[in-house]
Amino acid sequence: MPLTSEQWYRRDPKSVGEIEADLRTGYPNLHLYLTDGADAEVRGTFPVRSSAGRELDAYQIAIRLPPNFPRTLPEVRETRGRIPWHADYHVNADGTCCVLLPEDRGRCFPEGAPFKRYLDGPLHNFFLGQSLVALGERWPFGEWGHGKEGVCQFYRDLFKTDDPGTIVRFLEVLTKRNAKPQWQCPCGSGKKIRKCCESKITEFRRLVPPAIARKSAEQLGLRSAPVASQAREE
Repeated sequence: MPLTSEQWYRRDPKSVGEIEADLRTGYPNLHLYLTDGADAEVRGTFPVRSSAGRELDAYQIAIRLPPNFPRTLPEVRETRGRIPWHADYHVNADGTCCVLLPEDRGRCFPEGAPFKRYLDGPLHNFFLGQSLVALGERWPFGEWGHGKEGVCQFYRDLFKTDDPGTIVRFLEVLTKRNAKPQWQCPCGSGKKIRKCCESKITEFRRLVPPAIARKSAEQLGLRSAPVASQAREE
């Protein structure tokens, strides 16, 4: 499905009501703004809460919802200058917050999930982490590296390997819409997928759709021979 300049709320008007309902029930100080000729934006005060629901802190934020949302992740900015624009604080040089590693969205905020899942999960964790770090605490949820480093870390953890060749082969399988069970397994065992890592690959595909896998492979500059041509009969 190609990207389009048509705004998501014109393609799917029902989603506007769903997002507004999510905001009313859980985030009454955030509001959705739709302006002709501009991207949709959620703006206002975002609360950081304890596990018991008590408000611990609050941030002024703006969440841009791009034209092809939810295929493309929201773009978040903290608007009062509390957080430095620096990689150590998980903020890019242009002021956008590194809320979620795109490769990890299948676990945290899969496409089609309610917007509230994004607010309650990765966005809340991001600002809770900022508040704790400001108090001298460690980042509470673990940290991915930035750029290529973070992508490498993600796939090393996902595939349980430090071998670049194995990462290349798994990523190549994930770029395909349908992995053939007769292909050679990317783990390097020499077996066919159906006799080796078929169930693992099914789970990987649930977490990392083909478009994300292709983008990751390009970002990492990975190249290998086509998996299908490596398949062999046993």
